Amino acid sequence: MYFGSVKFFKHLIYTVFFTWIAAATFLAVFFGFKYFSEKKNAEAVAASSFPGQIVIPDGASVEQIFLVMATKRYSSQDMLDVIKSGDEEIFAEYVKDYIAENPDIFNDGDNALSGAGTPFASSDEPYMELYPELYADNPPTAFKEDSGTIYLTFDDGPSDRTSDILEILDRYDIKATFFVCGGNGEKEQELMRQVAEAGHTIGIHSISHDYEKIYASVESYLDDFYETYMSVYNATGVKPQIFRFPGGSINNYNRFTYMQIIAEMTRRGFVYYDWNVSGEDAVKGADWTSIYNNIMSGIQRNTADRSIVLLHDSQSKENTVYVLEDVIDELLADGYKFDKLDNTVNPATFTYRD
Repeated sequence: MYFGSVKFFKHLIYTVFFTWIAAATFLAVFFGFKYFSEKKNAEAVAASSFPGQIVIPDGASVEQIFLVMATKRYSSQDMLDVIKSGDEEIFAEYVKDYIAENPDIFNDGDNALSGAGTPFASSDEPYMELYPELYADNPPTAFKEDSGTIYLTFDDGPSDRTSDILEILDRYDIKATFFVCGGNGEKEQELMRQVAEAGHTIGIHSISHDYEKIYASVESYLDDFYETYMSVYNATGVKPQIFRFPGGSINNYNRFTYMQIIAEMTRRGFVYYDWNVSGEDAVKGADWTSIYNNIMSGIQRNTADRSIVLLHDSQSKENTVYVLEDVIDELLADGYKFDKLDNTVNPATFTYRD
């Protein structure tokens, strides 16, 4: 009886053991197959969503990146992820193919979009119906060569500092660019007239300068732009063709809207200008020395052989006025020439970097 019981339990143990081994093997095979199947499906979905590798080459404009990725049906988040990556091996072939297919939009592959004939022209986005008169008169088709040129640009005016700067520029017979905040007061209107009558370029900046408000949507941006535009037009009769984004084209407030805003403003024929040299005159504690050094060192470091210099002519910028003559004297002595921006000047534009 005892012997029989031992044999029975040994048989039971073997049965349980081999049953467990068989079950574990089955589960391993089942879940392994499921894992690799799901992985393969995910890769297939990714491949269909991201057909081939894309490359963002040095110098590719945000318009080029946006248009090509939109054409390839990337979502807005996909676009942000790719652009944020800054991967130099993502995008060249798509840009190259798209330029080849759309020679009327990209001139020689280097110029900004003309706005005419872009893939968004037939879009049904509601904001495209806003302000039907808000279109640039003569969108650019090519950009001129401008090596050795300094473009002085002044943001946030007009103010009393605008008058001071106009006097200095007049003495040197130099033309510059004023990205204005507009205004409907008599003083602001008169200052904008002075800028226009002196032959300087007036571009649009922002009448509110409220980043959270204007970058909330394309509609919000257009509302602010149109109000600024009309204040300039009513004061001067000038229809500005260029603009500068408050805070630059890519900033912490427009991370999720800047591509759509750029695409819409480009479609309307306007050209935007960032900068490649900054006097940092809006930084707290900026003084004559820091502004002068920032401008001169920035120009020396600049590899573009021409510089679009960011300065400000708002009321508190006395130091900008003080340093301006010294900067002009030094740059003229170094052989540079000065000019104003218009929409035939190749823009300096930011690219996305975290």
